[in-house]
Amino acid sequence: MKINLQLQKFNNIQSIKTSKQQKYQSHSQTEFVSYPANYYMTNFRGANIAKMYEEYNWYINHDRIPAIKAFLKMSAPKEEMDEFLTHILNTADRSYEFIDSIVAVPREWKDILKALKDKVGEYSKNVMPFFYDSPYNAAYSNYIKEKYNRANSIVELLKVRPDWSEEALLNKYEQKHGNRNLIIGKIPKRIPKNHLYQIVPYLKTKADVGVKQRKQIEDLVLDGITYKFLYYTEGKSSKHAFRVEIPAYGKTYVIKLDCPHKRSLDNAFSIGTLAKIDGYLTANNSRNSAPLCYYDHENNFSIYKYIQHTHVNDRPNDLTIIKKHLPDFKALCLDYNDTVGYKNFFKLDEKSIDTQQCMTGYAEAIYNDEWISVDNDHVTYNNILQPSVNGYHKTLPNAMGIAV
Repeated sequence: MKINLQLQKFNNIQSIKTSKQQKYQSHSQTEFVSYPANYYMTNFRGANIAKMYEEYNWYINHDRIPAIKAFLKMSAPKEEMDEFLTHILNTADRSYEFIDSIVAVPREWKDILKALKDKVGEYSKNVMPFFYDSPYNAAYSNYIKEKYNRANSIVELLKVRPDWSEEALLNKYEQKHGNRNLIIGKIPKRIPKNHLYQIVPYLKTKADVGVKQRKQIEDLVLDGITYKFLYYTEGKSSKHAFRVEIPAYGKTYVIKLDCPHKRSLDNAFSIGTLAKIDGYLTANNSRNSAPLCYYDHENNFSIYKYIQHTHVNDRPNDLTIIKKHLPDFKALCLDYNDTVGYKNFFKLDEKSIDTQQCMTGYAEAIYNDEWISVDNDHVTYNNILQPSVNGYHKTLPNAMGIAV
């Protein structure tokens, strides 16, 4: 009787093992055999790279998730994950795909970095891009060169980061257009181009040298369309800002201009440097910055969406308070550092701007009492996962404390 019970127990165990094996084989056939693997190689210091690529490719091609999310979805010992990531970063096409998926979600960089450290170990050079011998650093440099060559517009580059050097941007524009009269964005539809290039010279005649004086500016009528103006007199720099209202269309814009000989995409206080920063914020749908519409480098002027002037409750000179009300700057890796231009901030509300539906997190921003900035001279850019690349990037000139 005892022997029969033991035999029955053995048969049950064998039955369970067979069932599990069949289940595994079925699982393997449906999930692994059909993986669109592109790489077949032997073990790499213990990691089966071929099998890891099979899983990685499956998540990308079948589940349709970005490369970085595919990598983070995988589970293996840290050493093997680190070796696999090194292989990705050392492979040109897979490296570009991987880094591009990180660049596409700039507000998630901190979460991505933390998750990568959890996967490959916090002491891996793959999560220390600031080291020049980091595989990630080398891969990112190659990515930037390829991104630069592939880009069809300056806006495509500014969506990646705001600190492109003047020379890099002008060279890129010249490659595409055969001249260095760089343009960013588009002229608003309600301002015909021939009107714009009459409005700007007209406004230049109204700009003061030195201290700006409040003044009445006569309307300008072009082809039956009336343009009304208001001169903003705040600020000590040589930049000038004018509100341009078009009653016929119910549209209002702000034109900022300066002397053509002061044009620059690198210098502090310049219209062009500001256009780089605001171009980055606009391309990433920031709710805390007035959207840039258009920038003309040759004539040194820009056009912005108009923001309704709902003034903040106080006059902040505390950076902690300012940054609290401009959280999207930090999310996009910009450190705001202006404590003197309190009139550059306005409260966000339902009437602030007519394109609020395009701005990330706008509804929550109203609830959280956030602000919108209309002059972003004083910022720095820093993203660990986007290290500076020589020949392409230049540190933004934080203008605080610089004499005009």
